[in-house]
Amino acid sequence: MLWIGLFACFFVAGYATVILLLLHYTDARNTPITVSLIGAGVASVTGILVLFKDIVWKFIYRPRLIIHYLPYDKRDCHTTTFRNQITHEITAKAHYFRLRVENTDWSTAEDVEFNLESVKRFENGQFVFDTDFMPLRLFWSFWREKRYEISIPIGAYRHCDFGFVIEPSAIKPPLPPKEDDNLLFWFDVFSRPNTGRTSLLPGKYQVTVSASGKNVKGTSKTIKLDWRGLWDDSIKVMLEKSLITK
Repeated sequence: MLWIGLFACFFVAGYATVILLLLHYTDARNTPITVSLIGAGVASVTGILVLFKDIVWKFIYRPRLIIHYLPYDKRDCHTTTFRNQITHEITAKAHYFRLRVENTDWSTAEDVEFNLESVKRFENGQFVFDTDFMPLRLFWSFWREKRYEISIPIGAYRHCDFGFVIEPSAIKPPLPPKEDDNLLFWFDVFSRPNTGRTSLLPGKYQVTVSASGKNVKGTSKTIKLDWRGLWDDSIKVMLEKSLITK
């Protein structure tokens, strides 16, 4: 709003100056110089408008992103299988959980990326930062090629893979379903670092995610997650009894 106010003041002041000069010279001497002043003034103000046009346009029409977290509706969650890439044998079943990133404004959001920013774990009556988690990019869903950034059209949304849980009885899972007999919730990050964590043990957490892009103002959302480490073949039951969000 500050940019709009400054632009409006500049616009009015510029044209007011032209009008005052015109009136002054018209009263003092009715000569052709009046026409020259009009042309010069209009040209000057128009030039200023052109210079500031892109700044004002980008500010007014800057896409606004909103992050919706599960369970938004059943399309945000689904059960899938992992297969051996050579034999195509099913090696594990997993429940996937997704978030939505929605563009609510008047222009396409360009080069949008989605990140896991931080994780806080509930310990000793308070949430504290878990320094084993570093900021990492998450996968966009439903793309043939995995991508860092995508565009989100006006009034549309795109899914992001928040995380998944692998069935504990999996034969040859791509990642271990458990740690010390505790079922894990895995974040679906683009690259898993050699150090640190990308999975949650059962517990209460505050998980912060963010969306940003080339022409958008970054936005973030903190999700309160109560992960109880219980498996069920039904995603609905999982969301009701094991993966509770607020």
